[in-house]
Amino acid sequence: MQQATSVALLAATLVAAVHLDAQQLEGRKWTHEKLGVELTIPEGYEVVPLQPDEQWIVAKFLCDKTYIAKDEWNTEHRPLMRVVAFTEKAKSASAAEVHEEKDGTTFIGIGAVPYQGYRDYVKRHRSGFFFSKEKEDKVAGEDCLVCEVEINKREPKLHLYSVVFRRPTFELAVEFEVLEDRIDKLERDCLRALDSVRFGEPAAAEAAVTGVGGRRTSTRLWTAFRGEWRKRSLEERYEIRKQIEREHHEAVRKKTPDDWTITESKHFLVVSHTDSKFTDIMTDGAEVFWSWCEENFGKLSDDYVRRPVMRLCKDQDEYLAYHFASSGTTGWSLFDDTFEVGSYYSTYDGTSGSNVSRVFTSILRFYLQEKDPYIIEYTPYWITWALDDYFDNAVVKGKKIDFRAEDWARDGARDMLREDKLPKLRELLELDADGYSALRKKDYRANYAAAQALRYVLGPGQRIKQFKDFLNRYFEAAIQVGEADDKKVAAADPSSAQTEEEEEALAKAEQERKKARKKAMQDKINATVLAGLGDKDWQKLEKAYAEFVKKGK
Repeated sequence: MQQATSVALLAATLVAAVHLDAQQLEGRKWTHEKLGVELTIPEGYEVVPLQPDEQWIVAKFLCDKTYIAKDEWNTEHRPLMRVVAFTEKAKSASAAEVHEEKDGTTFIGIGAVPYQGYRDYVKRHRSGFFFSKEKEDKVAGEDCLVCEVEINKREPKLHLYSVVFRRPTFELAVEFEVLEDRIDKLERDCLRALDSVRFGEPAAAEAAVTGVGGRRTSTRLWTAFRGEWRKRSLEERYEIRKQIEREHHEAVRKKTPDDWTITESKHFLVVSHTDSKFTDIMTDGAEVFWSWCEENFGKLSDDYVRRPVMRLCKDQDEYLAYHFASSGTTGWSLFDDTFEVGSYYSTYDGTSGSNVSRVFTSILRFYLQEKDPYIIEYTPYWITWALDDYFDNAVVKGKKIDFRAEDWARDGARDMLREDKLPKLRELLELDADGYSALRKKDYRANYAAAQALRYVLGPGQRIKQFKDFLNRYFEAAIQVGEADDKKVAAADPSSAQTEEEEEALAKAEQERKKARKKAMQDKINATVLAGLGDKDWQKLEKAYAEFVKKGK
């Protein structure tokens, strides 16, 4: 393909989701018109919403009964049923597709490497598993592959019952996830539901609804192509983000079951499966924290920050079931336009509001990426980890936030000091991702040391110039250094890959390139933020930091 002249718009992955309006649930009978399939879900199972850009899973159902594993922790688990479609069109799609228009505009769709079937799907989502059964058989009069998968290198141990049906234009997998040591109570329900599958004629010849969908603007427009994005006018950037916001909220509304509530606050679209009291507590707390973010980081850029979705699940099992998707990221990595802030009702916390801080880190990540993706890409690992701890333990009091420290974090750092194992403040502040990971592996209490280091820097350390407004200055330095280094190293072109192996190799090489660049960037950022601190200054700071840890502030 001829080299594109400009990158004017970035489309989302070209493998689009199956829409909720294509499926129906009447009583316990579930049907999917476009796929031409129906089945009966077991008694006591309820619908779990699909993520707006889900590409493969077409339905999820969660059991309302909790089972207790026979492990030492008596781990709780609720059986989960999934229906997954692997269409021929989706399987043949490329992870990166480039389309040139007559006006020179380039549309790029970038997504995950397509799944090649159920076994590939399991491989990418599970660890410590093996297929204990794979047998060609007939279920409900249909030729199919019957599978059982044991996931035995985790707690609790899980068992998957699955049937894979092969249709002319797609494969359909119906999967049950249950506790391994509760099979005796659950196997019959699983097999009965699997045997209830019936196929009719799909609603259209192209039953491969997970194939190419309509183009729409993606957040990669300002993450993958940040330089081009910043050249646009403020008005144009505002309109594009407002469009993405509208499209995302509309998609969420369409995929939300009737028994969930949808409300809007000043900065959030709130989708809740909890009672109104808990919803209000979480929404009010999220708004207080949003105001804190605006006050502290609002001047980092002039970009409009979109209103995210805050999803409140009725319990942890539902939360985990919803977030099991065909793709996703964890940690402080860049995320796409479907990212949501999420939490769940806990019987332990009740409606006290003590768990409102669960959403703080997600809100902060979202807010900072909207301000500039370089903040997320180049903020060092020790800070991101320490910030997670700093916000996770916060408590909202009226319109203010108390960033309190937990006893275990204070005591852990104090014990390290007493044992002469507390890392030096300077060492912590200058550690790259590998160095911090090695330190944590050597002594898990390094997490506590990092949390206390951040508390010191944001507390009594504010008396010195280099620590004044520390986070804002660090984020500003990340932006400045990122911009200066932006044109030095070109990224690998994913469209050059011809096979899945080549795509994975390119992705690995790109990951290594980014890793090396990230380390170099952090060194430059540290030099900018900590400039002017000499050995004598550090000696005083180390003494003050040790005293701070000793007192357990």
